[in-house]
Amino acid sequence: MSRQARAQLWGIGQPALTLLLTLFVATFIVAPPALRSSDVTASAAATKAVTAAAQATGRSLVLPGQGAPGNLEPIAGPGMPAGDSRVVRMDVGGHERGYLLLPALGLPPGRLAALVVVLHQDVGSAQAVAEGLGLDSLRREGVTLVYPAGVGGSWNAGACCGVAMDQGVDDVAFVDAVLDDVGRHVPIDTKRRALVGYSGGGMLAYRVLCRAHPALLAAVEVSGSLEAHCPSTVVLPDLLSIHGAKDGTVGMTRPIRVTHLGMSPRPVESTLTVMTTQAQCGRRTTTDKPGLRLVHWRSCRGGSTIDLQIVAGAGHGWESVQGAERAIPFLESHLLTQA
Repeated sequence: MSRQARAQLWGIGQPALTLLLTLFVATFIVAPPALRSSDVTASAAATKAVTAAAQATGRSLVLPGQGAPGNLEPIAGPGMPAGDSRVVRMDVGGHERGYLLLPALGLPPGRLAALVVVLHQDVGSAQAVAEGLGLDSLRREGVTLVYPAGVGGSWNAGACCGVAMDQGVDDVAFVDAVLDDVGRHVPIDTKRRALVGYSGGGMLAYRVLCRAHPALLAAVEVSGSLEAHCPSTVVLPDLLSIHGAKDGTVGMTRPIRVTHLGMSPRPVESTLTVMTTQAQCGRRTTTDKPGLRLVHWRSCRGGSTIDLQIVAGAGHGWESVQGAERAIPFLESHLLTQA
């Protein structure tokens, strides 16, 4: 074939060859390579797990005890200057655990801060509740806030919940260790310490309160329930319990089956009956206000009180029951008036 003929043939075939090459490349760029059925199953499971975690916790910092990477850096607290908050690592029973420490702001030299330890909900995270519960204003009043991290985002509260319960994690020992450890990093008044627990964190709060623990002046439980044994010798700090009257997870008078937990949390009425009976509380009084029922028990063992706030029309969520608006005044009245 002559050189001229070959050139004419190349001129005719070049566009077609270019098109075929483009399609070939596009196939490997746009379309994924073929997967085995096991690969597809694993990929779908991983995607589902990541999506579920993201939906449950939002943007969250993974702390020690939650499968943390090895090089965690200090982070800024919600809306706070960088460097005033930090991740604290600790060893509890041979396992690395951690908490998010947000020190009190603007304390005069020599003044000790009060301490509030906040336990996140099931499938939650320390950073998510630090950013979302609205308790940060307490820092400017001289309160250090601490957010421990549950294993796999869960707490072993006795009959609940998740990975922590399945693995028999001693979360009571962890919370006790956190209460004692914070003072090694920032100045804390050990006579002004409080515990706050939300949902699954509220379950763990009850378990902590029912066992020997470092001295607490007050405790707040929001949308939680008692899922562990509480002895008849228990001595409670002043306790505030906050619940929504239309809670679809923790019922007021009857248990509700919660599929993802695989159990039915103890109803509010049953929890408070056990707690007030075991703590030998005195007379109960009830006061109804617009949209709110207040139940008060006084003269519990050691002179403490228990208060229950039932919010009409509210559900299980922290914002639904106005958790911050109800918890902050209670904490202020106990932790700041004695400074």
